[in-house]
Amino acid sequence: MNKSLVALVAISLAAVVALAWYQSLPQTTPSPSPYWVVYTLTPSGNHTQIRANYSNGVVTTDQIIWLDFNNKTALYNYFRCTPSMPNCTVDECPFTVLVNTATEYRVRVDCTREP
Repeated sequence: MNKSLVALVAISLAAVVALAWYQSLPQTTPSPSPYWVVYTLTPSGNHTQIRANYSNGVVTTDQIIWLDFNNKTALYNYFRCTPSMPNCTVDECPFTVLVNTATEYRVRVDCTREP
């Protein structure tokens, strides 16, 4: 077998294992408010995966949704805000951009009431 084909298969296998490990990591973070959501958006082909970790103060839920767009403008429009907009809210609750890179966009929404 061609050495480059073997290398490609080995790299692909390592990438799949790394992705599976990353997806299995807990994504929750402590919050000063009882109700919070952390949205993690990552591009995948021509769509975007959104992973949402919700907490109502008692139970934490993890959900994965696939969106049919793959660009930053569409993601900002999904939240109806850009990171630079002052006093911007999601469901009338303040949010913080935790990660804003080419491969990941993560925001945290904190509420004193259930959204």
